[in-house]
Amino acid sequence: MRIATSSSSAPSAIEAIQAIAEEISRKISTPSLMLVYYTETQDAESIKRELNRHFPNTCVIGCSSCQGTMTDKGYLGGHTLAVWAVEDVEGAYGTSLCELNPDDDVAESARAVLSRAIDSSGRPGELPALITLHATPGHEETILTAIREELGINIPIIGGSAADDGVSGKWSLMDNQRVTSCGISMAVFFPSARVSYSFHNGYAAMGPSAVATKVDGRTLVELDGKPAFDIYAKWYFDATGTEINPEALFAQSTLFPLGRQTGNIHGMPYYTLSHPATVSSEGGIQMFCNIQEGETVHFMSGTTEMLVSRAGRVVDSANDHDKNTCDPIGGLAIYCAGCMLHVSDSLHSVAANMRLSMHHAPFICPFTFGEQGQFLGGEIAHGNLMISAVLFHKEEL
Repeated sequence: MRIATSSSSAPSAIEAIQAIAEEISRKISTPSLMLVYYTETQDAESIKRELNRHFPNTCVIGCSSCQGTMTDKGYLGGHTLAVWAVEDVEGAYGTSLCELNPDDDVAESARAVLSRAIDSSGRPGELPALITLHATPGHEETILTAIREELGINIPIIGGSAADDGVSGKWSLMDNQRVTSCGISMAVFFPSARVSYSFHNGYAAMGPSAVATKVDGRTLVELDGKPAFDIYAKWYFDATGTEINPEALFAQSTLFPLGRQTGNIHGMPYYTLSHPATVSSEGGIQMFCNIQEGETVHFMSGTTEMLVSRAGRVVDSANDHDKNTCDPIGGLAIYCAGCMLHVSDSLHSVAANMRLSMHHAPFICPFTFGEQGQFLGGEIAHGNLMISAVLFHKEEL
């Protein structure tokens, strides 16, 4: 199993893919799978066409990323395109993508995408070692539930919701056949190498909590029977000594999200985070993920320094708990776009920390509007302000 990465800021997809193809081909000849990440300024149709021309026998899935991408070669901002490729003659890989229409059953569509991806790998009836999931924002929890129900157990997942540069709906997904602004895509992995994973937030519970007593879709309407924003604003003021500006909620809440306890390891709780985005007309908080009525919501806090350092720490965690040698072939990571925007001046340090923890192995990392992963306790979840990492190791299965 060999992994290679490449990225380009060339103005046109033709130039970018030409340069990327030359670099990838210096390390691997016929990729089994390519994961492609690109900014909204790129022409995804042209990317698809050029990748098919250069790599006609390679499965491809792609997802738009917020304002840049990151690889083992560093952070690249602006008009950018990055590719992660794996060649694994002893393994098997498959992909599938569907376009979602307003009346479609999302769970049924997700099960169909998973089934087609497994069929295309040539391993029907087998459980994959890993699933990469990319969907456009809005239905991530439903998709994860469908995957779990279809497979019967929790399989490690690394995923990120498609993003654009300004939460304006200019996100997209792609595969070898199509590009869509509303859909679900998956890649399934049956690699010849061992897989390890980690999914973290790095934030701490501050103490205040309340029960979600009224929810409408992804709007948290009430906490403990009161308007959710009123409760959140009080927590924020008590923690910072400053009033929160409802018009700047998305930016100001990055270090103070809401969390729901997902599990615990050695008596220590861990949380799935929800990032407050905007204030609704009735004083609720619109989120980027679902909170269920009756769930306890905790006020969380983090620091800018933590957002810079945690990418490396999550990769360290994925290096298999120190019981195996830390010599990965390569890896995948997902980093929240909200966190990326908050630490935009330090992204080269984020990339350097991750490269060091990856032991300089090739990796790729998009910036997404929601993250999916599997906690070390086994739960798969969709959250915000999270980071997910997967490593492939030289030890055989």
